[in-house]
Amino acid sequence: MFILLFVVSLAISIALYVIYKKKCSKIRSEEGEEAYSDYKEYDSFGIKVTSIISVVVSISFLIVICVLSSSIFTSSTIDSRISMYEEENAKIEESISTAVQGYMDFESETFTNLKDEDAMSLITLYPKLKSDTLVQQQIDVYLDNNAKIKELKEEKINVSKLKWLLYFGN
Repeated sequence: MFILLFVVSLAISIALYVIYKKKCSKIRSEEGEEAYSDYKEYDSFGIKVTSIISVVVSISFLIVICVLSSSIFTSSTIDSRISMYEEENAKIEESISTAVQGYMDFESETFTNLKDEDAMSLITLYPKLKSDTLVQQQIDVYLDNNAKIKELKEEKINVSKLKWLLYFGN
């Protein structure tokens, strides 16, 4: 759509410039130099203003086209980025599963082997397990990856809108 509007505004700018030049040369050849200078000074004001406005509009459309094009060109990597995050999440799921299973095995062995001792000696013998912070960090990365995947899927949806705005594409 913006490409079409850019082409139309550019065509209008060129047409107005050609009309202005033809009218100037016609006045100069038919009525003389004095009429030509009067025309340039007073009568051509509307054509000049309209030409300037259409050039500004054309430049504005060109800027919008460049901005939309850059967004569309970077969209080709969205699928590969989504698959990268999904692969990373699969690895994280696997490592979390392994860590949780190991933690559960360790915990069950600890409690079965040390039933006879009192709670205070257990606390002094076994410091607090820090594996839960590692698992928590992995869960945070997993959640961040899921959020990025959602953003990328939204971006992919928005790219189709941008394509339509730019060139009536899908």
